[in-house]
Amino acid sequence: MLLVGMVSPTSAHAPQGMLSCETEKQPVNIPSMPLARAIEILSRQTGCPVLIDPILMDGRPSAAVKGAYTPQAALLHLFGSVHIDVTATVSGLSVSPLDATALTSGDTRSGLRSAP
Repeated sequence: MLLVGMVSPTSAHAPQGMLSCETEKQPVNIPSMPLARAIEILSRQTGCPVLIDPILMDGRPSAAVKGAYTPQAALLHLFGSVHIDVTATVSGLSVSPLDATALTSGDTRSGLRSAP
């Protein structure tokens, strides 16, 4: 597993801050790019670290995400049609595959947009 983003000393002991990864909408504008880079940008923009198995990002492009999203929803959108689950934890967001299609790389998808 790989942790993308940093946990600050104050957020490491503040589960309330992690609730914002689930519930607080923030403006997100990430164009389609390599998924690993897009997740890094999302984590930096939102302050929500992401725990993910690198195989889930390997060779994948992200979907474009633009609009007001919770960090959890934005992360789901970055994966496009890949079947994953995103769960808020005390450490940030955790990504898990839902089926074997999440473990294969190289699928293509179109960008997603949402009104703020």
